[in-house]
Amino acid sequence: MIVAGLVVASCSSSGDQAGSVSPTPAPTASSTDAPTTSATSTAAPATAGPSTLAPTTVATTTAPVETLAINHVQVIGSHNSYHLKPQAAAFDAITAVSPELAESIEYSHRPLTEQLEQFGIRQFELDVFADPEGGLYANRVANAVIGLDPLAPEPELQLPGYKVLHTQDYDYETTCLTLVACLGEVEAWSSDNPDHLPVMVLIEVKTQSVPDAAAAEGIELTIDLPWTTPLTMTPELLDALDAEIASVFPPDDLLTPDDVRGDAPTLQAAVLEGGWPAIDDSRGKVLVALNNTGEIRALYTDGRPSLEGRPMFTSAEPGDPDAAFVRFDDPSADGLVDAVEAGYLVRTRTDSPTADARLNRTDDREQAFASGAHYLSTDYYEPSAYFDSPYVVAFAGGAVARCNPISAPPDCTADRLVE
Repeated sequence: MIVAGLVVASCSSSGDQAGSVSPTPAPTASSTDAPTTSATSTAAPATAGPSTLAPTTVATTTAPVETLAINHVQVIGSHNSYHLKPQAAAFDAITAVSPELAESIEYSHRPLTEQLEQFGIRQFELDVFADPEGGLYANRVANAVIGLDPLAPEPELQLPGYKVLHTQDYDYETTCLTLVACLGEVEAWSSDNPDHLPVMVLIEVKTQSVPDAAAAEGIELTIDLPWTTPLTMTPELLDALDAEIASVFPPDDLLTPDDVRGDAPTLQAAVLEGGWPAIDDSRGKVLVALNNTGEIRALYTDGRPSLEGRPMFTSAEPGDPDAAFVRFDDPSADGLVDAVEAGYLVRTRTDSPTADARLNRTDDREQAFASGAHYLSTDYYEPSAYFDSPYVVAFAGGAVARCNPISAPPDCTADRLVE
């Protein structure tokens, strides 16, 4: 029963909705280079006598190449990029209570550096919990009822700062324990690879306790444990989140809302008027976005309707002053293609938690690729290690990016996206 409640917390996050993946990579979307035209003129003979022609001159005019901007590209991202399958004793206990829940969290990711280097992942998703005093997530209370030590051995968990995990108390295994550590991996790799295409990091702040998550799903917990209660988000905690981001990335390495807005009256106005910077001016840059909507987004934009001075973009609604990045978890959602065509950056999911991969269902994955969403989020940039399926999400030829099938200009070609 413990696990049942814990499971609800895992599945109820706004970032854990979804689409599907496919084993067959979509073809790279690129168009041919702009044609060239030639004009030939023949001069008249210079003197009387034997007829001779002056040397022929050829003037070649090449059509100007359109600038490629950030929103002209499509890349693959990873969902819950830090997540590791719970250790055997915990996973077996979860399975005994809810096989469906266990299946939904039966996936693991490579460390962020490996995802960047070996699989071309250019978008990450991190779930974070505020812990300004330190130690809040060092006691994993559900472990006590399954024979595991509830006290975490990692010293980092005793220190102040945002922690990275999926669900406190039972689904807490992660490749990087703190936000600073996770972002530090991205920053180190970026510094070593300054010509990389822009990388997006999507951060979701979690605030729900296990009992509250269970109640929201109509489940009554029948066991009384000292469940860890996440902190309610405040303006001060959001400022602390900004500060942690700034502590990792030098200002020149981040692409911020202020950079995109420029002199436009709002961030959205800049985006709709083609304000995204050119790819060639954005190589080596990182964008960070707040995944939360609702009250937390409202706190983040309070007094800063266009995210003035903020390092993070928001998961916004088209039409709002802060709208630049928009999230559609369902790749077939109404409005997704319209958002791409309008100029917003869009993220969608290619697969739901393990279900599509287990059955090798490809419809959502194909829909996501065709939708023009710029970030295609998956748990399967490589086949699963836990069940037999060829399910994978990748571009043809292992490319890191491809020309966006909806928004890219006609003269976009794959060679212009090489890192």
